[in-house]
Amino acid sequence: MSSTTSMDLSNNKKELLTGGQGKQPGSQKNYALPGFILAWLVFAAIITMVPVSEGGLSAEGRAALAVMGWATVIWLTNALPIGISGLMIPVLLKLTGALPKIPMAFAGFTKDVTFLILGCFILAAVMQTTGLDRRIALGIVSRVKPKVGSVIKGLMAAHLVMAVLVPATNARGAVFLPIVSGLNNLFGKTGDGLRARKVLTMVGIGFASLASGIVLMHSHMSNVIVAQTINQSVGANTITWSKWAWMNWPMLGVLVIIYFWCNWILKTKNIEVPGGIEEVKMQKDALGKMSFTEWVVLVAFSMAILLWATDEFHKLGSAIVTLGVVMLLFIPGLTNLCWKKVQSNTIWGTWLLLCGSLSLVDAFGSTGVDKWLASHLVGIAPAWGWIGVTLFVCIVVQILRLGIVSNVAAVTLLAPIVAAMAPMLHLNTVAFTMAVLNVDSFAFVLPISVTACLIAYGTEEFSFAEFVKVGAPLTLMVILYTVFIMLPWYAFTGFPIWVPTN
Repeated sequence: MSSTTSMDLSNNKKELLTGGQGKQPGSQKNYALPGFILAWLVFAAIITMVPVSEGGLSAEGRAALAVMGWATVIWLTNALPIGISGLMIPVLLKLTGALPKIPMAFAGFTKDVTFLILGCFILAAVMQTTGLDRRIALGIVSRVKPKVGSVIKGLMAAHLVMAVLVPATNARGAVFLPIVSGLNNLFGKTGDGLRARKVLTMVGIGFASLASGIVLMHSHMSNVIVAQTINQSVGANTITWSKWAWMNWPMLGVLVIIYFWCNWILKTKNIEVPGGIEEVKMQKDALGKMSFTEWVVLVAFSMAILLWATDEFHKLGSAIVTLGVVMLLFIPGLTNLCWKKVQSNTIWGTWLLLCGSLSLVDAFGSTGVDKWLASHLVGIAPAWGWIGVTLFVCIVVQILRLGIVSNVAAVTLLAPIVAAMAPMLHLNTVAFTMAVLNVDSFAFVLPISVTACLIAYGTEEFSFAEFVKVGAPLTLMVILYTVFIMLPWYAFTGFPIWVPTN
C-alpha cells in the first residue's frame, strides 16, 4: 500500500470515528452555509404558515413539525456537526413550546437505551484503542481460501462478530476500510481483478456493515430508535434486547442474498486472489501477540453479552450492565487502558445525535404530529391487504430515503409516523413498524443513501451507475424477503401483522 493511500485511509477512519463531522467522500460540505440558512427559513415558514386546527394539528404539533423540518435540512446539507444538531433539537423543542419543560425536551438523553449505547460506544472505543477490533477482523479473514467468494464469506463473518462488539456502522466501516483496501491492492485494475475490487468494496465496506447490524439491538443505532418507538406506542419492555434478537435473527438470510447476488451480477465467486491471502496474514502478524488487556476486554465484553441476553431473569437493565462492565475495565491495576485515549475514540457526536433524535420522537408522540402525518399518508395507501400495503409503504419509504444519508436521521423522521400508521391500516404496530423500518437500513438504491456505502463509493473502486445496478435490485430483494419471510416469522414470535395491536 502506498504512503498516500495509507494516509487517505487513516484520514477517512478518523473522520468516521468522530461521527462524520468533517470531510467525507461525496461530502455536501459546500452546502453547509446555504443549508444552515435554508433550515431556519423552513423552520420559520412552518411556524408562521402551517395552520393549526382543533382536532387536527395542534400548535405544539406544528412546533415539533418545524423542528423536524429544521433538522431535516440540517442533516441533508451537513450544515452543522451531527452532535450539535442533536443538542439543538431539545433546545428548539423547549423554545417553541413543543415540549415546554426541560426534562421533557431532554428526555431522549435520559432513557435506558441511550446509556446502553453510550456504554457500547465506550466499549467500542476500548476495542479500537487496544486494536482488538482489527485483530478479530483480520483473524477471521486470514482463515479463508484464496478466492473472492471465500474472502467475501470471511468479511461477512468478521462483520457479524464486529457487529456484536462495535455498535456503530460507521466505526465498523472504519475498521474494514484498510482491510478491504489492502485486499484490493492484490488485484489488478482490469478484467477479473477490477470486478473483484468492486465486489470486495461494495460488500466488505458497504452492504455487510448494514446487514450485520440488524440482528442485535445495540449493533445499529436505528434499531434502538425503532425499539424505543415501538415500546412508546405499544407498551414499555415490549421489545427488549433479547426479544429483538429473537425476532430478527432470520435477517441473517439477507447476507446470503447479498453473497449470491453480488457474486452473480459481478461474476466474481471463483476469481483467485493473487498471491493467496498473504497480505491479510502479514497485517495480522504485524499486530503481534494478544495482550493481557485485550483478553480482559474480550472477557468483559462476553460478560456484557451474556447479561444482555439474560436480562429478563436478573432484571438489572441493559444500561446498568453495560456501564458496570465499562467501570470494570478501569479498575486500577487490572488493565493498562488510558481514559484519555478511550474518550478521544468515543463517538460522542453520534451519541448526541441519537439522544436528540429520541427527543424528537418523543415530541412527535406527545404532540400528536405523528398521527396527523400518518393520517395523510394512510389516505394514499392502497387497500391491497397486509402484503400489498407493506410492499407499498416499504417502496415509498425507499423513495423518501434517496436524499438522506444518515440511517439515524431517516429512522428518526419515519419511525413515529410509521408506528402511527399501523393502527390506522388495521395492522399490528410491532410487526409493521419493525418490518418497514428494518428495510430502511437497506437503502442500497444509491451509494449516497447510507453512510457505509458512501464511504465505499469514496474509494472510487466502482461508479455511481455500477452501484445502482447492484444495489437497487438488492434493495427490492430485501423488501420481498422482509414481507414474505420476516413477517410470517414475526407472526410466529407473537406479532402477526394482520392482527391489529389493542
